[in-house]
Amino acid sequence: MTESNKANKVNVLSVYFDNVTLEEMRDNIKQFFLTASSRNLFIVTANPEIVDYATENENYRNLINSANYVVPDGTGIVKAARILNTPLKARVPGIELMEACLKIANANQQKVFLLGAENDVVKTAQHKLAEKYPNIIFDYHHGFFDLSDEMVLKQVTSFDPDYVFVGMGYPRQEQWIERHSDQFNQSVLMGVGGSFEVFSGSKKRAPMIFRKLNIEWIYRLLIDWKRIGRMKSIPKFLFKVAKVKFKK
Repeated sequence: MTESNKANKVNVLSVYFDNVTLEEMRDNIKQFFLTASSRNLFIVTANPEIVDYATENENYRNLINSANYVVPDGTGIVKAARILNTPLKARVPGIELMEACLKIANANQQKVFLLGAENDVVKTAQHKLAEKYPNIIFDYHHGFFDLSDEMVLKQVTSFDPDYVFVGMGYPRQEQWIERHSDQFNQSVLMGVGGSFEVFSGSKKRAPMIFRKLNIEWIYRLLIDWKRIGRMKSIPKFLFKVAKVKFKK
């Protein structure tokens, strides 16, 4: 990333976020497909867990910062930016950005590949999404394979997708995209975490009241206590933000 590019972004613990809204990202994606090109659009939806991990893993941090867009998927990111006096316009939930992409794909009769989760989960997600978006051509593969697996890569690339949504959790989903992005042609490549579980119905998204109050993470913790271990990264993230704040 060049210094001029950094100047146009919001720095949260050396992860450089694009200061965009969901609506602006939707317009950016529409614009991406208007002109024929061989380049891809790599989108990272980063939450506090991802940023905390990136602070301790330089290779992963560089990977994230190489993306075309890094958007704030998490209230904690928006709050941290405000604390650091570099406010972001809004949170851009990854699952809502994926839904925006699906609506564009449906309108344009495009092709979408779902890569990740357990086989039954991604199969069910594909079936339900195909019912909701009948103009999209879908294909899928589960997420339990080696990142260098050429057979999986061949299945994805031979499908010639307009969108590849990779739901394998960080850092694996972004590593797969980085490793294989040169095999695609004008595709949107985006890590989507656990979105396939939500679309399949195996997990529920937080009720609207939790979303409006920006406390979806509390709902996820209430319904899945196994997340407690992962939640340890949030106070670590906030502590790191506070250290940067008081150094200024």
